[in-house]
Amino acid sequence: MKFEFIYDPVPLIIIRDIFSKKESEKILAEAIKNKSSYRVGAIADERESNKNSLKYRDNLSSYYDEIYIKDRTQSELLSSIDKLMNNENFSEILSSFAFPVNLFNTTNFHVTQVSRYGDQGQRYKYHTDFDGKGRIVTLVYYFHKEPKKYKGGEIQFTRSPVSKGKVIDKNETPITITPENNMMVVFGSKVAHTVLPTISPKTFDKGRFSANIWVGRRPSAITTMDNA
Repeated sequence: MKFEFIYDPVPLIIIRDIFSKKESEKILAEAIKNKSSYRVGAIADERESNKNSLKYRDNLSSYYDEIYIKDRTQSELLSSIDKLMNNENFSEILSSFAFPVNLFNTTNFHVTQVSRYGDQGQRYKYHTDFDGKGRIVTLVYYFHKEPKKYKGGEIQFTRSPVSKGKVIDKNETPITITPENNMMVVFGSKVAHTVLPTISPKTFDKGRFSANIWVGRRPSAITTMDNA
């Protein structure tokens, strides 16, 4: 793992080569195999209708905790994530970083959603991952076929308040990160961020894939599918 730390405008950790090349390849193969499980992603606020969700995002998502609810060990991605959560070096680094990432070692649940962006400009407008159900830290893992066939899809962060998918403080300069294969970005779940439009061939396996892992604390933690 190769760590890079960013403190301004918001605290972020970028981790390159987080898994082995073999693990990364298996994770991609699994995502492609699960093609039939993807559907248009919803948003964290359950009060919003699916129709209104499309105003914010139009990518496809698959809920791995639901697919592998009987046996998580059958998933290459979930097995890799579970192993990462128990990695002492990983935990120590996150737990000594800036707030709220430093709360990582106090968490007791994590859920995983895999997303595919591409086609004619799929995107996710400004939002936070906070859902009022205990999410504290977000991990986003990026993976795709090499050589990369999609364009765009950068993730952009701001410390400005956001409303209806838009930044409120126009004087705030965001930070933009370009996804790389086998790279993870770690940040607080209340940090506002957006996925910029992504263009790719229509072929499913040539899109931009990412796994959102929401980590947090609940009184009675059960790993289940979250509507986000």
